[in-house]
Amino acid sequence: MEKLKLSLTFVTIIGIIAFGFYWISKDAERSESGRITAMSHGYKYSKGIITDIHSYKGKTVEVKYQIGSVYYYCKRNWDNNPRNLDVGDSIVVKYATKNPEFIVTELEDVYY
Repeated sequence: MEKLKLSLTFVTIIGIIAFGFYWISKDAERSESGRITAMSHGYKYSKGIITDIHSYKGKTVEVKYQIGSVYYYCKRNWDNNPRNLDVGDSIVVKYATKNPEFIVTELEDVYY
């Protein structure tokens, strides 16, 4: 009886963890889809400044950019860096005109 309880507890925990990973992946897909959809309704270009960039154990870039009088900060994954951009360098961003929080940086494949 004790082994049965232990097995059911183990299966329940594994199920909860699997559901968590599933939910996180679906949330990321919705977020990415929303960003691309927002871009399809109109976009403009601007310049930002790289505040942080990583290429070890995942490629991420943090960008600070200004649209009008509002400053935005965004952390994005990047795919390639042909100009070897680093912290403090200017970077071109494409932003959704209806929601400037949605951007694509020149380091992402979907930029082109």
